[in-house]
Amino acid sequence: MTRIFDALKKAEASRQATPIAPAAMNPLPSAALPHAAPRPPARTMEPWRVALPLLGSLPMTEEVLREMMSLRVTLEVTLRDRAPRIVMFASPQGGEGTSTIALQFAQVLARDTGLRPLLVDTHVRRPAFEVDAANRCATPVRGLLDGAVDPAPILASNLFVAPVPEELRQAGLYQAAALRQLLEQASSGFDWIVVDGPPVLDSPDSGAIGSIADGVVLVVQAGRSKRPVLARAADLLRKSGAHVLGSVLNRRVLEIPEFIYRRI
Repeated sequence: MTRIFDALKKAEASRQATPIAPAAMNPLPSAALPHAAPRPPARTMEPWRVALPLLGSLPMTEEVLREMMSLRVTLEVTLRDRAPRIVMFASPQGGEGTSTIALQFAQVLARDTGLRPLLVDTHVRRPAFEVDAANRCATPVRGLLDGAVDPAPILASNLFVAPVPEELRQAGLYQAAALRQLLEQASSGFDWIVVDGPPVLDSPDSGAIGSIADGVVLVVQAGRSKRPVLARAADLLRKSGAHVLGSVLNRRVLEIPEFIYRRI
């Protein structure tokens, strides 16, 4: 169960938009969602050195879908002047569900056939995606993501993944220069770039990667990371030049029935 509780309330004053009324956070049909400004025709990329179409998906409950739609609306308003919008998801420590949240968010974006999202995997130690050379696509790594991969994989025609390059895996570090080069090659062909970032406190490359994104959303597993740990991770990101937008609470367990919780 995923619950967004603090997304994007800490954006810089220069980036803050008019506060959103609660009704605006409800799921909207894709036609009603705000979009980025019209983009020039996509530049043809060399197949497929930059990105691969995703084969496979994570099942999402209605609650998760609703929360991800709300997060999308909030991010679109906060980053309304960005094209493409580059958002990094990262957690203070490993194992808090960052890859799951990043993939779920990218899948919600891909539901809008007018968008082309790119999901960038930067986990050099434990990549979340692997290359299927035979089918020229990327697939989620089974057993790593926080959730079962759909047993009947589908090819998402407008959702692409940039897996970790082999040379970066061998080096054990996702250099910021490598991400900048990838963005230079791919940014003109995508509306959203979702970066699945490495754990902030465990990876020296996390801050440098976060500074390239338009903003960073911290993913925190309920009942696992304490407030000082979250504050430390946010402080390290800010010192690296990253814009911490807020946080997402993952695996939240409600002590009361959901229909009562929603009326509080």
